[in-house]
This record gives sequence, structure tokens and C-alpha cells, in this order.
Amino acid sequence: MNQTLENPAQQIWQTQPVEGTKMSAEAIRLRAGKFERRIMRRNLRELIASVIVTIAFGYFCIAAPNALWRTTWGLFIAGTVWVMFQLRRKGTPRTMPEDIGAATSVGFFRSELERQRDLVKNVWPWYLAPLVPGYIALNLAWVLAPLRPTPWTTILALDLFFAAIFLGVWKLNQRAARCLQRSIDELARAESEQR
Repeated sequence: MNQTLENPAQQIWQTQPVEGTKMSAEAIRLRAGKFERRIMRRNLRELIASVIVTIAFGYFCIAAPNALWRTTWGLFIAGTVWVMFQLRRKGTPRTMPEDIGAATSVGFFRSELERQRDLVKNVWPWYLAPLVPGYIALNLAWVLAPLRPTPWTTILALDLFFAAIFLGVWKLNQRAARCLQRSIDELARAESEQR
């Protein structure tokens, strides 16, 4: 059943005209600063997680019993380093210049929101795909382990688990992209009013 039919109050609220929101340069600067700090915290969390993963996989690589296992952990390390490189290159927030006016500050902040939206919206090629070669090698290492191969049921369960994690990361990033788009739309309205 259609959600708007179930809740007429929500339908009335959503269809009422939206009043313009005039924003001062200072208000936009505050929002942009808060957004910048949030992105910096996200990047720091990702960096810390990547360092931990790289150290752990580095240990596994050194202790690996054969070349296939060393290759597996090496591919994971390479994928993790690539993700961090891309996050640094594409996801580092830019600081709003101090001396810009309201109209220019809205445009600057909107472009930052768009940049972050595009980054999280397209998370597969730069964040998830670089980890796939390591995971494929891991599956091969499990199957071809010379002493004791891993049972196929265990491999299937782990594959489903990792697929669920990848799907969850993708969905969370799509949700973040939608939230950023709502902020972009709000700023676009404010920007048109500043003119």
C-alpha cells in the first residue's frame, strides 16, 4: 500500500510549499566547517582501520606457509593501500576560504557536498573492488591448501558473509549519498535566493 495513503498528515506536510531559507555567509561557513570536521573524522577512522588491517595482513603474509597465501595477504594489503590512496585523493575535504561572500560560500559548500556524494555513491570501483582480488586469492588458498583443504560449506558460508558485508557497505554509502543529495538540494535553493 502506498505510504502517503496510509498517513495523510505526512502527505499534507510533504506537499506544502517550502519557504526559502536565506543563509548568511557565517551560517554557511559554520555548516561547512562542521561538515569538514565530520569528513575528517571519517577519513581518520578509515585510516586507523586500514593501518590495523595492513599490520595484521602483513603479519599473515610473513607467517604464510606458501606463495599462494603470501600472494593472498599481499593482494589484501595492496587493495587496502589503494583504498586509502583514493580516499585521500578524492575524499579529503577542502576548507572554505575565509574571505568569500554568502553566494560564493553556498557554491563552495555545495561543490564539497557534491564531491563527497559522488565519492560515496560510486563506492564499488574505488573502495570495494580493490579488495576482490585478495578475496578471490583467499578462496583459492582455502581450496588448494596442501595439508588440510577448507570444507566447501565453510567457504560458502564465509563467501556469503563477505558478500553481505560488501552489500551492507554499498547500501550504507548509497544512503549517505541520498542524505548528501538532500543537503545539496537545500543549498541549491538557498543559492538561487542569494542571487
